[in-house]
Amino acid sequence: MAYPIEFNTKDLVYISMNVADFERAKKFYQDVFNFKISFDAGIKVGWCELELPIQGVHIGLNYNPDVPVKHGATTLGLSVKDLDKTKAYLESKGVEITGDIYDLPDMVSILNIEDSEGNKIQMIAPPRVKNEA
Repeated sequence: MAYPIEFNTKDLVYISMNVADFERAKKFYQDVFNFKISFDAGIKVGWCELELPIQGVHIGLNYNPDVPVKHGATTLGLSVKDLDKTKAYLESKGVEITGDIYDLPDMVSILNIEDSEGNKIQMIAPPRVKNEA
């Protein structure tokens, strides 16, 4: 049997995040990460999509005033080249940094932040720390 799923590679990945303040969340992702809104159904529908700088990957902001936002249910991971520069930039934008940079020698370095709604975001970069061989 042939594989039955045909993926739409133009819009392949959506990461949906529940938000308590629709406008504040849109502003956060536009102002901090420069993500562009590709679709906005407005607050009555409660759905907005932002394009990431990778074709086919979108963040969907889901607003429903009748459903409480459960923080920590979703973690968005964003790969960056320089974590120290990224941290300094995020701090300059007033972004909530949740701890120090975590280094896994020879593997990866991670900085945990939160968006305007309390959703977790991990900024992931090449390792800053190398084991001495």
